[in-house]
Amino acid sequence: MHYKDIKFQWYNNGIKNISPSGTISLEQFVNAVRNPKQQLKESFQKIEEAAKSGNIELKDKLKTELLFFVTPSAVFNPIRNYESVESFTPFICLEYDKIEYAEQLRDYVFENHKSCIFAFISPSGTGAKFIFLIDVPSSIDDFKSLFYGLAFDLSKFKGFDFSNVRCTQPLFISWDSNARYRDDAIASSLRGYKEDDFKLTDTPLEAKGEGTEEEIKECFRVVGILIDRIEDNGHNTVIKASTLAAGLCSNYGIDTEEMLAFLEDKIRNNSYLSKGTNGYLKTMKTMFNRGFGFPISLRKNN
Repeated sequence: MHYKDIKFQWYNNGIKNISPSGTISLEQFVNAVRNPKQQLKESFQKIEEAAKSGNIELKDKLKTELLFFVTPSAVFNPIRNYESVESFTPFICLEYDKIEYAEQLRDYVFENHKSCIFAFISPSGTGAKFIFLIDVPSSIDDFKSLFYGLAFDLSKFKGFDFSNVRCTQPLFISWDSNARYRDDAIASSLRGYKEDDFKLTDTPLEAKGEGTEEEIKECFRVVGILIDRIEDNGHNTVIKASTLAAGLCSNYGIDTEEMLAFLEDKIRNNSYLSKGTNGYLKTMKTMFNRGFGFPISLRKNN
């Protein structure tokens, strides 16, 4: 099935509605944005007028009362919450709000990211919205890591909205006759993490200084096993393995360049990680640098 035919849920009667009103395909949603019905066009005009006059409260009120929204990232049963996630789709949404050049940003992001399927401006004309193609997430945590993988670069633009890290987040219908769409998008498998999602202990071990040949060999063996065993949840395991590797280097005096080369080789040769090698390598290097200040000792029966 081509992704244009994949269906997700839509909701009527305001943002507080948590029960789906039906389903809509991506192609139908694209057509609705490019050429909405007359009633919707009138609603968009009212919202844009409120935005231009600076009446943000009225703009938000009209938006929630007059427009329907969709949840492209997941299918829910019976209601729109984490506990009711029935399945994930290969779609993820990104948005910018309160920006001056919405159309320029729409075109720039679309043209420079082959994983971007659909790009359009917001109902108020002061924001830009995007639907990206991704690997189908295996869990809520995996969905979040895929979001942060895309957000790593895209969040550098002003107005980026991090609320879409929640698969339950509504995406409102809009009116953009010049919306950009491609039917040959390439799925993003980049994964990332939130800055404060991973916390290290405040009481690091005093480094041993120099390990024996047997201890150093065991350090490489343990780190290698962690990477070799990855068959899912790759992002979190790469974080753990990289942080562990750095702590072991710090404690046993292992040459960091040798360990980094070892980690890179293991990541490049893991079949699961091969879809997003560059993203995993970036995560590995970031967590290795962070973990080096926290020595870790080998445990018995590791």
